[in-house]
Amino acid sequence: MLGLATISFVLLLAVVYFIARPWLVPQLEGSGVRAVELRDQRDRLAATLTDLDMEFSTGKLAVEDYESQREQREQELEVAESELDELAGEDVPASSEDDADPDDELERLIAARRRELAQTACPSCGAPHDPDDRFCRTCGTELSEVTST
Repeated sequence: MLGLATISFVLLLAVVYFIARPWLVPQLEGSGVRAVELRDQRDRLAATLTDLDMEFSTGKLAVEDYESQREQREQELEVAESELDELAGEDVPASSEDDADPDDELERLIAARRRELAQTACPSCGAPHDPDDRFCRTCGTELSEVTST
């Protein structure tokens, strides 16, 4: 009897929560939803580029196909990142540090690192590399002369 009452009470609380949830949880605004969509698209395109690189390095993809697909995905990635930058540049209400999400700081650092890596590309194969790398991780081209100039 007591077990049935407990289960009924928990079920009642769950129903009340799901009914009241729209008023309890703030909804994302239109620009917030678009920003989430753009971040998802950016992440999917970055994963696609990684997959393309892997398939090309294993010989599963012809050079012409690789170059055309990589160029198309890079253009799509640039468009998504530019739209995301535009949304980030819009007037966003300033929030206090108490409301700051630690994931936002991490996302900002990751985006900065990706931009940094995108600026440093191997002159031979176009693969990104760290500024302190001496050789390309993909094709083995010596990079010390390229990064020092």
